Amino acid sequence: MENNVKKPVYKKWWFWVIIVIILIGAAGGSTNNNSNNGKYQKDTSVEVTIADFSMMTEDTSKVWFDTNKMNGGVTTEYSDTVAKDGFISQSIPAGTVAHQGDTLKVIYSLGKEPTIEQKNALRKAESYSSTMNMSKQGIYNQLTSSFEGFSAEDAQYAVDNLNADYNANALAKAKSYQQTMSMSKNAIYNQLTSTFEGFTAEQAQYAIDHLDN
Repeated sequence: MENNVKKPVYKKWWFWVIIVIILIGAAGGSTNNNSNNGKYQKDTSVEVTIADFSMMTEDTSKVWFDTNKMNGGVTTEYSDTVAKDGFISQSIPAGTVAHQGDTLKVIYSLGKEPTIEQKNALRKAESYSSTMNMSKQGIYNQLTSSFEGFSAEDAQYAVDNLNADYNANALAKAKSYQQTMSMSKNAIYNQLTSTFEGFTAEQAQYAIDHLDN
């Protein structure tokens, strides 16, 4: 009588078909995981025409990077030939085609590198603005005074490059006059617009409008 012995599972043809299917699926999953290691998954089917960045501001170009899923970014550097905030270069020429995931570097100008005297004048200007709430004209006058001794050119560089909120400075001065010297709003306005303080009429009016009644 012939023995009715069953074949082991690994000798069945359908067993190896299942194994092959599993291996193919695992290989595909590994490829997908590797493709997502970068900041963006590169999709060569989507083409992006590079805009002319010389027509953009730094802020709008950042929006462009996010919208078009491009790597890289916007940087700045000093330049003897390109004015401050001007466009210097980009790593992919304008008008050419790039793909999502490509890297693009855009450079804007900080203008000419300031001298040591200009850097010092700017630091002094920042101090006068933040600690004494001075106006732009007041800071310039102080920098060019015999006490500070900066040249007119260096003082002008400082006030031109100072990031100050002169409305806030005028208001702080106005509050000080109101609280410590009990001055009227009219007197405060006149004091703020005097040659001593040097605030503009608009800045002084802003201060008066925001004083406590």
